[in-house]
Amino acid sequence: MKHFVIVILFFSLLTPVLAKHNSNSPLSAEDWEDIKKKVTLLEGSGLMPMLLPVIMGNQDALQLTAEQLHLFRSWRKKNYTNMVNIMNKIIEQKVQFRAESLSPDITSDRLLAFQLEIQALQRQLLSIKLSCREQVMTTFTDEQWETFAFIVSDNPKLASLMPHVRTAYSEAVH
Repeated sequence: MKHFVIVILFFSLLTPVLAKHNSNSPLSAEDWEDIKKKVTLLEGSGLMPMLLPVIMGNQDALQLTAEQLHLFRSWRKKNYTNMVNIMNKIIEQKVQFRAESLSPDITSDRLLAFQLEIQALQRQLLSIKLSCREQVMTTFTDEQWETFAFIVSDNPKLASLMPHVRTAYSEAVH
């Protein structure tokens, strides 16, 4: 019984963030700040870093063109809700997986099948993130990449990746 209470407490503490999004209207600056916070909380549910919150939060410094802004906003409007829903499912299933892995009633085959379900969701999430990545890769200029590297220099996770990005990007362009 004690373990059951601990599992319930653990689950309640990790209940996924439910994000609100009205796809019929553009997001206000306040809405975007709220979204950035929620997406950051959900970031751990995927392999690839989230680029759009950083980019849109620094659109002036990056000197995004009107075309880029339209492209990124359209991507966000089309994909945001689905992306957050998938992230929430991943978090829920990871918590459930951990709880079930401690249960003597759950077989190893069930846990293996459950892991495949989680991986399928992670693959869906990665596909969505890759569609955003494609927009960034095809529209960013050398100057925007340099500014982006400066912007993320205070973010340990992203900053550590930038030397690799610059090398790969420079080789691809030149």
